[in-house]
Amino acid sequence: MNVFISVDTFSDTSDLPKKLLDDANIRIRKNLHGRSIQSSELAQEIQDASVLIAGTEKITEDVFQNAPNLKLIARVGIGLDGIDFDLCKKYGVSVTYTPDAPSIAVAELCVGMILDLAREMTIANNNIKSRIWHRHMGMLLYGKTVGIIGMGRIGKSLVHLLSTFNVNFLVHDIVPDLAFGRLKGVAFVSKEEVLENSDVVSIHIPLNENTQDFIQLGDIKSMKKSAFLVNTARGGIVNEKDLYTALSQGIIAGAAVDVYEEEPYSGDLVRLNNCLLTSHMGSATVDSRTDMELQAVNEAIRYFNGTAFKNEVFMHN
Repeated sequence: MNVFISVDTFSDTSDLPKKLLDDANIRIRKNLHGRSIQSSELAQEIQDASVLIAGTEKITEDVFQNAPNLKLIARVGIGLDGIDFDLCKKYGVSVTYTPDAPSIAVAELCVGMILDLAREMTIANNNIKSRIWHRHMGMLLYGKTVGIIGMGRIGKSLVHLLSTFNVNFLVHDIVPDLAFGRLKGVAFVSKEEVLENSDVVSIHIPLNENTQDFIQLGDIKSMKKSAFLVNTARGGIVNEKDLYTALSQGIIAGAAVDVYEEEPYSGDLVRLNNCLLTSHMGSATVDSRTDMELQAVNEAIRYFNGTAFKNEVFMHN
């Protein structure tokens, strides 16, 4: 019973995930690079593992070809864009993920980003540390309209958290949860209506072939000049070059970004004061990280015990 753990930070927040594997007499090997593993490295190191406890790395065909015993990819987290499901079907590999654990953490980061953009706290902090005293005139969130593109677990959590600010919600979702919408006073509208009428737009959709460059310059130009754009979903959903153009030309007031097409990020957005940048840390709380790892480990144990998975991703033919 062999598991390869590609997540370099595995068990950093708690020893319990590793202890569960040890107690189940499961032999583990880990990514020892001290950083996110490259696909080529994973292909060389996975060897005879039956289960891969995976992060966000791209899992290429070389990985499958070099892992003849691989039967399960247990993703630590919610994003699945690094996994090719056609290859999983070809090689007979199941996939699980941990959709519940990171939701509140990501939603809380969104709230923090929105408040930071609205009140320019980071800009004020940097000014004071540069011996510049300037009282920034911000935007009151109370009574404003928040647009949410994609209302799954994280989007719903964001609605819960922001409801106390007495904001209005405009939501675009391809499969709207009408019951939740009625309960929370959410209006389901088109993407265009969200962008045109919101004071803040927050992105919560997966990255796939249909959502690559989902927000481009033309979309941003349709937003209010005073509006803010927040992306904690995936890099590539918002076109980074277009976002830079929009922010540098004052087409919108500001943006907050936690995810990038290439990470670590060092692109043009770092030059802008009206763009708040964080390091793909939406789920990075001790509580959420531990919970995500525990859920992934338990899926691995279920595989070895021959019991049903809790959160399997079902692949359609």
